[in-house]
Amino acid sequence: MIRKLVLGALILSFSSLSLGINPQSGPAGDEAWKSFWNSVNVDPPPPRDFLEGDFTGKILNLTGGRLSDATVKSWILADMRRGRGDSYAGYHLRRDIADADIFGPPGLNGTSEGIDKLRAQGVERIDPDPTQRTRVAAVVWIPPEQQRANARAEFTEYAIVTGRESGMGTFVYRDGRKEPAGKPAPAGELRWQLDTGHFYRHGTLGALWYQQNGFTCIPGSAGITGEICGRVKQAADKAR
Repeated sequence: MIRKLVLGALILSFSSLSLGINPQSGPAGDEAWKSFWNSVNVDPPPPRDFLEGDFTGKILNLTGGRLSDATVKSWILADMRRGRGDSYAGYHLRRDIADADIFGPPGLNGTSEGIDKLRAQGVERIDPDPTQRTRVAAVVWIPPEQQRANARAEFTEYAIVTGRESGMGTFVYRDGRKEPAGKPAPAGELRWQLDTGHFYRHGTLGALWYQQNGFTCIPGSAGITGEICGRVKQAADKAR
């Protein structure tokens, strides 16, 4: 079964928010940063370093030699940056960022819808689980016959599949209440996500993966997403 991401599940699938340092700084750079975000109706601008972070997980090239290992790594790191942008929008309930058509189509495949629901419930923000990590990421080639057989899913030729530790996070309400944002997965079990789309280099933000569609998946489950994610899990298990 194909399941597109919505925020109820998405909050547990966001990339780690561990941030690094953006090498660009100074008044001129800051003004250009602010000007760009104003041009896409985002105000206030997110922090300059909100897309930066470390990725120490396993990288797998499952393209059958169609892409080099260097290209696969660059695409995966771009998807990690995209994920941090999506995460920032979701955790801070920033619909303007989710609708800016940068990290994916306006709405970010369910992020904006989820933000609206959480705001209606009185949620002010989500505090992420800082221990959450992506353990494995792969670029997978999807043959044309699989694309045609699953036309409704709109698969692109390549997809990025990630396996992440469960991170629960915390809902923080406007009245000061706090409660867990969902339930953690069993110890050692990863949550899997499949991102279709394409790599591109944004003039201001740098390398990104544009998420055409995002799907949660269970490796080995019935359906095309389960088969694709199962392929990644099997390869990751062999590579240990």
